[in-house]
Amino acid sequence: MPQFNYDLAFSRNQGITSDEEQLRLKNATVAVAGMGGVGGDYLITLLRMGIGNFKISDFDDFELANFNRQYGATMSAIGRQKMDVMAELALDVNPEANIKIYGAGINENNVDDFLTGVDVFVDAVEFFEIEAHRLIINACMKRGIPAVFGVPLGFGVGMLIYTPEGMAFDEYFDIDYNAPLEQQVLKMSLGCAPAGFHLKYVDPSSVDLAKRKAPSIASGCKLATGMVITQTLLAILHPNELKPLPHYTCYDARLNRLKKGYLWMGNRNPLQKLKFMVARRLLGI
Repeated sequence: MPQFNYDLAFSRNQGITSDEEQLRLKNATVAVAGMGGVGGDYLITLLRMGIGNFKISDFDDFELANFNRQYGATMSAIGRQKMDVMAELALDVNPEANIKIYGAGINENNVDDFLTGVDVFVDAVEFFEIEAHRLIINACMKRGIPAVFGVPLGFGVGMLIYTPEGMAFDEYFDIDYNAPLEQQVLKMSLGCAPAGFHLKYVDPSSVDLAKRKAPSIASGCKLATGMVITQTLLAILHPNELKPLPHYTCYDARLNRLKKGYLWMGNRNPLQKLKFMVARRLLGI
């Protein structure tokens, strides 16, 4: 059997990372919540960057409907817990990696343990689980842990970064938690992708927020991986380069359009409020 050698395995990173930076990556701990559409790809890509320590969570199983976009979705994985499958794949990339798993997802009872010793949090929680996003992000802000969030939208991505220097979750998204779930999800969607590039070609009839249904495609997920993991490494190696909320980045590969903006007041921005009203009418919510 071949022997694993960390320095050789990640030697092609050199020149982009220095020896000292690669050692910092090896010793860093990244938490990733969610092992589905983007989370599994995040984990494997972070491993290939040389990150040595992880905390991962997911409580769902792989199914056939995951095959169009999820890294660990294979015939042999159907019916198995996503977190277990991804942990096995991760250790096949780096058998020296330290991986702690949370099989019941993240909640008020374990969020402290989940974030203890973590350098960066990567948010890959199911988009519709707004309370889970809010819980973990608020906990990160309290502890001074940077968090990176990318949302695949068609062939594009909306990306946000949370740090204590930026806007808080509720301040930015301005979600009414007494409103129906579909309105909460719409508010969060508008905040994640203010540019709305995907609206030019995504079929609105494919979206049913009340049933937690929205289209997603592999290339958009892969694009999210490249953008999110780059920012995750910057959070470890060059944190001064991070641009937290209300800064945002939207890029669409089909339209080849990029918008890096500053969403003054977040979703309280008058233009965002107008978008919300129009979108509610179009979607009938």
